[in-house]
Amino acid sequence: MSTPAERVRDTTRRLLTLLEEGESTTPEAITLRAELAEATAEAGQLEDAYYQADELLKDARREHGEEHEATVRARAAKDAVEELARRG
Repeated sequence: MSTPAERVRDTTRRLLTLLEEGESTTPEAITLRAELAEATAEAGQLEDAYYQADELLKDARREHGEEHEATVRARAAKDAVEELARRG
């Protein structure tokens, strides 16, 4: 199992590779951004994680609407970050 810091590094690499070819609001990019926000929170960087999750949810809503699967995933990431912050 990887550490939160390793997850942040690996997810960042995957996201950067994806963004070289596409937009930051595709469902795949949103999934990676959600993973990154969660890993960032798990690594103890709560302020950064909250910012990432908040921006992600705004982008997903704007691009896909409230009920789209990508928006649901973004909302789950924001909830996860907030839960980690409460525990922390």
